[in-house]
Amino acid sequence: MKTSAYSGRRGLLPALGSLLLLAALFPLPAAGIQISPRVEQGYIGVLSHVYRVGSTANGNVDFNFLTQGGQDILFPYQRYSVDVVLAGQHRVTALYQPLTLNTRSVAARNGTGAVKIDGVDFLNLPIDITYGFDFWRLSYLYDFARDPTTVLGVGLSLQIRNASIVFTSVDGSLRVVQQNIGPVPILKVRAARWFTRSFGLDFEVDGFYASSAFFNGSAKPFEGWIWDASISAKTRVLPGSAAFLTVRSIGGGASGSNAYPGLSSTKGTNPETYNALATLAVTLGLSIE
Repeated sequence: MKTSAYSGRRGLLPALGSLLLLAALFPLPAAGIQISPRVEQGYIGVLSHVYRVGSTANGNVDFNFLTQGGQDILFPYQRYSVDVVLAGQHRVTALYQPLTLNTRSVAARNGTGAVKIDGVDFLNLPIDITYGFDFWRLSYLYDFARDPTTVLGVGLSLQIRNASIVFTSVDGSLRVVQQNIGPVPILKVRAARWFTRSFGLDFEVDGFYASSAFFNGSAKPFEGWIWDASISAKTRVLPGSAAFLTVRSIGGGASGSNAYPGLSSTKGTNPETYNALATLAVTLGLSIE
């Protein structure tokens, strides 16, 4: 199976270093407060990914990142978070999720005889593509379980997306840029349990669906969805720390009109967009409790 050469130098040592740094920031938690930094390192693969900017009436087409954009490989993946538990039942999580996929491809002819994105035709041209969807997320979870070995909670998250999608011909003569930053409200559910002193499972889902223009920050029609679902098997490796293996799916999309086309698009004349992404990641992680 192919893997991406991009970011190949990002190995386990930087991830472990980040975890130790997070732990060092909170060496002496106060009474009634538990602080648990976590880091994950592994690979992510794209299951499906279709993208369009500009209306089909103007000749713009759906671009398939797997068959046309070179995303049919594995990419290095990492994830960083800190849990703060107050009084045993109130859990606040701060998460940083880098998710930038860089590829080089030749966009071959598709069913329409064009590879037109935001009015620019890349048909049969070698192109460099950056699909960046890094995000930060702050979550609150209320834990209904009154057992230190169990988590059974529901809550809310606020995610800040930092999206940047760039198509550039290798010779630099053509370029399309679509980018924006904005808040996304999300529902959250988590169920976790230590079944023995050395084995536990952790299931977690963040997700939402909205078809209201309210979530787009304007009166323009808009539909959006997102999910981040994972299951982890964990074991204690040292007192106060645990290692875990996680299978995670991250996905989402949007369909409708861009609220600020003049600021986020190359031309600013084609606000209509469509983006649908589904991924699967496998990681190894370490947490300090």
